[in-house]
Amino acid sequence: MSKPVVAVTMGDPSGIGPEVVVKAARDAAVRRACRMVIVGDAAVLERAHAPRWPAFESASAAADAPVLLESITRLKPAETRPGRPAKAGGDASYRYILRAVELIDAGGADAMATAPISKKSLNDAGHHWPGHTELLADLTRAPDVRMMLYGSRLRVVLVTVHLPLTEVAAALTRKRVRTTIELTHRSLRQWFGMAEPRLAVAALNPHGGEDGMFGQEERRVIRPAVRDCSERGMRVTGPVPADSLFHRAVAGEYDAVVCMYHDQGLGPFKLLHFTDGVNLTLGLPLVRTSVDHGTAYDIAGKGVADARSMKQAILLAAKLARRAPRGLS
Repeated sequence: MSKPVVAVTMGDPSGIGPEVVVKAARDAAVRRACRMVIVGDAAVLERAHAPRWPAFESASAAADAPVLLESITRLKPAETRPGRPAKAGGDASYRYILRAVELIDAGGADAMATAPISKKSLNDAGHHWPGHTELLADLTRAPDVRMMLYGSRLRVVLVTVHLPLTEVAAALTRKRVRTTIELTHRSLRQWFGMAEPRLAVAALNPHGGEDGMFGQEERRVIRPAVRDCSERGMRVTGPVPADSLFHRAVAGEYDAVVCMYHDQGLGPFKLLHFTDGVNLTLGLPLVRTSVDHGTAYDIAGKGVADARSMKQAILLAAKLARRAPRGLS
């Protein structure tokens, strides 16, 4: 079987994306697992010490080289200064993502792995999405998508993502929680080969709401959603108080944890997987992975960025592409 082709987007030109992409593309394990089409800007990648990769011309070209370059922007040096985000960089980030999706649609790539972007620069450039996940959902017309943070010791999936904490409770609905459980269950079965995934659903409030003393979301929203999924044959438990849940998950009791909001899941996850975690988007009609960190403008251009998350994102994309080249059906 030929190696899968992963389209790797460069991310924000002023962040650490170019550096971690170059470092990951040199990694022996990554090269053994897949071939790569780097989508970005040749001059910016050269500044990050990229070798002269051959240009990508067609799907068949990917069979002849471990790394190819699809350089689609020619940004000015003033627009790509390390640590200095610019509107032009936000627009370029959008164009890299769009091109990676086009490559997959055209058969030039089997999956995509994305370096970090600046949400502010993306919006300043007129592309009004909160981040990669929502943008990709629109580009692929996916009705429901969720963010999974994947690591060897813990997997978490988020019901809500980029919301102020004060808005989380109002955003939780029985359908939204149920859909998250369903996507998690289906993804673990189809992508990771788990016949009966064991899922735990975190409570929102302290002590699981303490029978309504500390909140009603467990009784009115979360527990009914868990019951709906359990009645459909899924192995799902909840709501479980979050203060004990992650210890049990890491001990092996659960295959994934469904979390109500961003930091509820990412806090425990990054404690364990700060340097090697991967962001996997569930619900897309294609395989998309990403780093689990941001642009790190404070260290951009200094050559000290840790590329382990980028490497793991590409490796996971390659692995899933072999099992589901066009994502979940």
